[in-house]
Amino acid sequence: MAVAVDGEENLYIADRHNHRVRKVTPNGNITTVAGNGTAGYVSDGGPALGTSLHYPWGLALDEAGSLYIGDQHNHRVRKVTPDGIITTVAGNGTAGYVDDGGPAAGTRLYHPLGIALDRAGHLYIADHYNHRIRGVTAVAQMTPPLPPAADLYGEVVSPYRVQRGQEFDLGARIRNRGPHPADGQSVTVVLTLADGLVGGPGTTGRRLTRTFTGQQLPPNQGTLDGVFRITAPESTPPGSYTCTLEIQYGGDLNLKDNSYTLPVTVVVPAPVADETALTIFQDTVPEVAAGQRAAFNVRYTAPAGQPVNPGTIVQRYSAPTGFTFVGQPTYAYYETIHGVISGNLGHRVEDGGRTLVITANPHVNTTTSDTGSLIYTIPVQARTDALPGQFDNGSASVGRHVPVQLSGKITGAAQNETALRVVQETVPGAAPNQNTTFNLEIRSLGNQPVNPGTIEQRFTAPTGFVFTGGASYGYYFAQPYVTGNLDARLEDGGRTLVVSSNPHLNTGATDRTALIYTLGIRALPDARPGTQSDDGQAAIGRLTPVPLTARVL
Repeated sequence: MAVAVDGEENLYIADRHNHRVRKVTPNGNITTVAGNGTAGYVSDGGPALGTSLHYPWGLALDEAGSLYIGDQHNHRVRKVTPDGIITTVAGNGTAGYVDDGGPAAGTRLYHPLGIALDRAGHLYIADHYNHRIRGVTAVAQMTPPLPPAADLYGEVVSPYRVQRGQEFDLGARIRNRGPHPADGQSVTVVLTLADGLVGGPGTTGRRLTRTFTGQQLPPNQGTLDGVFRITAPESTPPGSYTCTLEIQYGGDLNLKDNSYTLPVTVVVPAPVADETALTIFQDTVPEVAAGQRAAFNVRYTAPAGQPVNPGTIVQRYSAPTGFTFVGQPTYAYYETIHGVISGNLGHRVEDGGRTLVITANPHVNTTTSDTGSLIYTIPVQARTDALPGQFDNGSASVGRHVPVQLSGKITGAAQNETALRVVQETVPGAAPNQNTTFNLEIRSLGNQPVNPGTIEQRFTAPTGFVFTGGASYGYYFAQPYVTGNLDARLEDGGRTLVVSSNPHLNTGATDRTALIYTLGIRALPDARPGTQSDDGQAAIGRLTPVPLTARVL
């Protein structure tokens, strides 16, 4: 009537009409482990082979090797320990039902059939004629399953070059790609510094660690700060220094993406006050898919707070292979006593986006409003035909300064609008000459990041309806909500709505999970009530058009 298998691959059989439980070893030998072949009940506490069973039905095994038997006509669940002794764990042998909540061995069962154990050692009984599933707490020895390990990885923060005598950031922001949350107290970040680099205040030695007690890292949301403040002392010789970063979870190295090599190049600034005195380096290497947008962050620093004021100079940037310059470059001073000082940079784009010319004064430390570092943020886009790989052949030529290398990485994932999926949430209805809205939900495959840039999206109204021109978006899974109006225009007397926007998803905390479009429509005065048309459509960039449906009330 039932079978079960133990950890040594022995097969147990509820041999019902023989009133026995039989065991078959992996080499095929069969023996009896419970029941003497006579139907009935004798007593508990003795050898299982010498007692009687009465139509054994259900079987279960715990991790200690004990066998549990649904002894149907004895109205009991029996337990046979590895030493062969049989006892009763549920049922007093009298058919019927008594209240729950008391000792299992003192209550009544009525023809128990199937039985099962969970990972906590609780017993479940199919109490057949009582029409119930009964539960008996903690009767079996079971090993609870290990908690699922979160899948952690790091977004590396590592400058290409640093100036001797100044602080810089080094480490990683820890993320979790799930599917289970990570408890911060089990996460440890270990940064091992190269000889010649030292940690900031409060740290000692070359091995820096940080844990995150009291914090939780949900899947695909937020980060843990594994970035350390590091210094290259004035005594550090110029050159390349290699540090390592480890992400540990629960005391063990995470199985994926757990170790990183962080190279740091220490440079000595020139002792002059024009642009040649600046140390210029790329902060991070952007990683984008073909067709996506990103930005180069280029940092300008001066030695030990030295004022540098070269005046307005020409700065020529060449994009790495696969990238073009797009959009408005900006500057910012983040370390002033006045807060962030920022603005736009005068520029022009040449050679089909391959070259960017900025005309500006990259001054630092001349007043309280330009202290510390100057950061240029330069928007770029990966070409749609770009091949995957890291390309290090870009450059920044700032006046008479030695050209600085610029790098960018193009990933192999599509991550453009073709990875989106669009669903009309509900079928809207409106009486003739009345307004209503389409609500469209946009998600990405596998919740992957999608950042196609600004693309054209054309929406066609179903028969009997026109668009009103009202169009808005919302990220309602973000806290707080992120909402706004869409750049939209009407064509063909309102039959077509054209939206120009970037339907990005899962690129950060403000655009996660889903994007909702709300588009205003109106039923035409001559629309026939009771009709429903599904000949509208939503065409988002290169994505296959999706039908749109509306009903005239």
